[in-house]
Amino acid sequence: MAAETVTCPKGNNYKLHKEHALTDKKDVSVKAVPVESTKAIVLFIGGAGDKESYYFSGPYRNIRLAWLNFDERTEALMAQGRYTSEWLGYNEVRGKQDIQRNVLGLIPYKSCPVYIVGHSLGGWNGAHLTKIMTDWGYRIQMLITLDPVGEGSLVWLGSDIYRERPEPVAADWINIKATPTQRDPSDGVADFGEKWIIACGPSLNANVDTNHADAPGLFTAAIAGNKSASDFLYESIMKEFS
Repeated sequence: MAAETVTCPKGNNYKLHKEHALTDKKDVSVKAVPVESTKAIVLFIGGAGDKESYYFSGPYRNIRLAWLNFDERTEALMAQGRYTSEWLGYNEVRGKQDIQRNVLGLIPYKSCPVYIVGHSLGGWNGAHLTKIMTDWGYRIQMLITLDPVGEGSLVWLGSDIYRERPEPVAADWINIKATPTQRDPSDGVADFGEKWIIACGPSLNANVDTNHADAPGLFTAAIAGNKSASDFLYESIMKEFS
């Protein structure tokens, strides 16, 4: 599947720092110093009909396939307790109570790097989530939006999404738009929900020749040289442990 890429200026990156308590020089006793261990948290947020039925359609589990694929790639980190992931529906990250119930319990401390991969309506609500969590003091290292949808007033009326256009806050943002040469029914659904057309803002903005429902394809397609969004996500996580 071919990809066309448009690059925008990158946002500021920031590094996780360890904090140590100060000790009186005259005190030679052994002290237990709490140090935050680096851990990466990745949230895969599906769209309408992904994790549960949507108006008697689905669940289709589109983002789940991308999630399972990436978990296989990070199996060693997971075994070391350095990586945690979760598959969530777009409606599970909408509003303070849902975020507290479904997201915050996964994050051991606020400076922990959080990565969000959202597909369709999950991209729309996931982008809102980056702003909300940043305002609460959490660290959003990367946002990946896979063919995000949510501009339409009709889909807003029938779905648990934010009405306002998102204003994402993340150290890096990759946006991928599905531009299929051969359309399928999922592309009509995306048109009905109205795609979020993002001209600039992401550090990487790409078009991929695949259908809207193909979340794994959008996630693993080459978008910069031979690298995919999955590759960039993996590299970003590994930098935390270098």
